[in-house]
Amino acid sequence: MITTVVGSYPVVFKENEDFFDKIKKIFGIYDPYKYAIEVAVKDQINAGIDIISDGQVRGDMVEIFTSKLFGFEDRRVVNRVEFVEPITLKDILYAKKIAKKLNSNVEVKGIITGPNTIAYSVKDEYYSNKEELIFDIAKALRNEVLAIKNHVSYIQIDEPILSVGIADFEVAKRAIDIIVRGINKSFGMHVCGKVYNIIDELNEFNVSILDHEFASNRKNLEILDRIKKKVGFGCVNTKVNKVESVEEIKGLIKEGLEIIKNNNFISEKDILIDPDCGLRLLNRDVAYNKLKNMVLASKNI
Repeated sequence: MITTVVGSYPVVFKENEDFFDKIKKIFGIYDPYKYAIEVAVKDQINAGIDIISDGQVRGDMVEIFTSKLFGFEDRRVVNRVEFVEPITLKDILYAKKIAKKLNSNVEVKGIITGPNTIAYSVKDEYYSNKEELIFDIAKALRNEVLAIKNHVSYIQIDEPILSVGIADFEVAKRAIDIIVRGINKSFGMHVCGKVYNIIDELNEFNVSILDHEFASNRKNLEILDRIKKKVGFGCVNTKVNKVESVEEIKGLIKEGLEIIKNNNFISEKDILIDPDCGLRLLNRDVAYNKLKNMVLASKNI
């Protein structure tokens, strides 16, 4: 089974800057996050991950996008939302450059925060209704997808808001369709939280992969005989600073595979193994060893 990550990784800054770093600082061109990307990429590859991310080191999942899209000031919408320039492309290309030196077989995925999650995470001081805001964010994110699609293995759209019960699913589906329609690329959608009660609605989204957490929400296992997409199978708990054993992770994966046997739409080959969610808030050594044990478990089923 292919292993991947949901996206974020602990942000590590260089402790001792060298002479060239100091010169770059003088000229205002020093980027402290490049080192954090290097650490994230190297750790993921050393852990054995097949499809890595750039680590999403430049902020939280909403801030990364609201800080670069026109119309936002901090987390406030003050004007019509529009795309200005690629947001994640530079970091994706840098991650690919590092990965190529370490393991040419490793692929990098693209990750965008979904329009529904962004819209419900900001204060709207411009639009008259939420639907219009969501669709304009979706149009802007489509341009981001067009900028990165030729440089990534597939694109993941993060929409955790869909599991909390406040989003309109018809609006949400239309927004995702704005992003993906007509683009020749595989798309996945990550929805953490409890999804066992909304799987029928999620099956209707125009994506080929649904990614969910099963380690911290074991009741989500109930969806595995009803899901009609490929599955991102979250099998390590990203909410706790504790490293699960290989046997513990393997046991959860096996439990999931037993349920999938009853599914007429997918099989074992349609499973991607990953953590429940992003690893950003964990200690680096914990994050790394969770990934390492996850890979070992996936290879010994």
